[in-house]
Amino acid sequence: MPSLAPQFVKRHKRNLAFELFSYMSGVVLCILLLQTATEQALIRTMLVLPDTVKEKMRDLATQANVLIEDGDMDELADWESAQPYYLFVLGKNNQPITHRDMHPHFEFKLKFLRELGGNMGERVNKPLIGIPLGNKNTLVIQLPSELHPAHRFLNYLNASKVVIALAIVILFSLILARKLQQPLNRLREASHRLAQGDFKVNVVNELQSPASEFNQLAQDFDQMSRQIHSLAEKQKRLLRDVSHELRTPLARQNLALHLLKHKVSDSELELVKRVEREVEEMDNLVAEILTFSRLENARYELSLKPVSLETYADSQVKQSKLDLRDNQTVKFWPASEPTQVLADERLVVRCVRNLLTNSLKYAGDNAIVDVFFYRTKVNSKDYIALAVQDNGPGIAEGQLKTVFQPFTRIEASRDKKLGGYGLGLAIVKESMQLMGGEVSARNRKDGGLHIELLFPIEL
Repeated sequence: MPSLAPQFVKRHKRNLAFELFSYMSGVVLCILLLQTATEQALIRTMLVLPDTVKEKMRDLATQANVLIEDGDMDELADWESAQPYYLFVLGKNNQPITHRDMHPHFEFKLKFLRELGGNMGERVNKPLIGIPLGNKNTLVIQLPSELHPAHRFLNYLNASKVVIALAIVILFSLILARKLQQPLNRLREASHRLAQGDFKVNVVNELQSPASEFNQLAQDFDQMSRQIHSLAEKQKRLLRDVSHELRTPLARQNLALHLLKHKVSDSELELVKRVEREVEEMDNLVAEILTFSRLENARYELSLKPVSLETYADSQVKQSKLDLRDNQTVKFWPASEPTQVLADERLVVRCVRNLLTNSLKYAGDNAIVDVFFYRTKVNSKDYIALAVQDNGPGIAEGQLKTVFQPFTRIEASRDKKLGGYGLGLAIVKESMQLMGGEVSARNRKDGGLHIELLFPIEL
């Protein structure tokens, strides 16, 4: 049986429950040891008479010696009766040298006579204090209970217990919190990196925790990240392969339709053109998917260089005006300060074109689109914002964060009617992330949608 205890400790010492039990045992043991040591220290320092009381008793002993030397026992008896303390001058046989009668209880307590500088005990009572006099006489003084030092001792002892308990609990709480907080912080950091798409993170190695529960949780995280990574790779590969495989038959259909237009009658030509438009729409969708796939998989060859946002935005605004419907308006507001940032000019053009197309498509026949610039600060970082806003119906507040996800349809039937694929804003988001910027959307107070491209200012 004795050998089972070490085996149990060895088997469970890395368990979190055993570790917490060890910490709590240490807390209780430390509190008991410190309280015992403090109590002993207080007994030695506080359960003695104050110097003022000692001095008064020494004065009484001096006066008793003088009266004894004079030899007048009646005067000594009167002196004893007149003192604020109940006292007697005892001879060699512990009997009063005067004619005063001693109370039996006083006589009984002579067995427990204390010295003037000795310990008075931790209980509030009336101890007898003996002070040696001349001729082997002793002055015995009964200490009043109100002067007993145990009054102060009890207060200090109770206060010390509270302070020690609080101090030890706080100290061990900080140690325990740090012991638990460190692996939790590492776990949170690893999960955050995983959420950002970093599937190379190894949570077990990042955690570095001796607790088996945390290691098991880290192993579950690593298993989950591997499965998510596998699913994501399969999805990306599927999109890429399907898109590539669709380009070839679409190209053949375009060629066949082009040849067919010259062979059909005028009555059938409109049907061929309709099929041609459908094929063109499919080709555009495949192109969007391929573009998004390249951006998402970081296979786009990024070329960052100084770019004037105002110049490229102005050119896209002029281009968009060529395709405006009746009563649609696009207003360009020149910047009041330089708008040069480090960006990829092709991605800047793509982002601005997608935002303009999105606004003109969904804001309606009376769309008014404004393009302008301003400086802003996000999380203490300076940005130049390129904003595109319209006067359309906007987006439901609950869908503002999902509108940049691929294939997101705010209203499926409406998007289908207007030719939306749900990839335009997703491409904008991936493009901005590649350039180190951000994109956000919000509804305007007076109606409409406001989307801003945030380009970091390189200082």
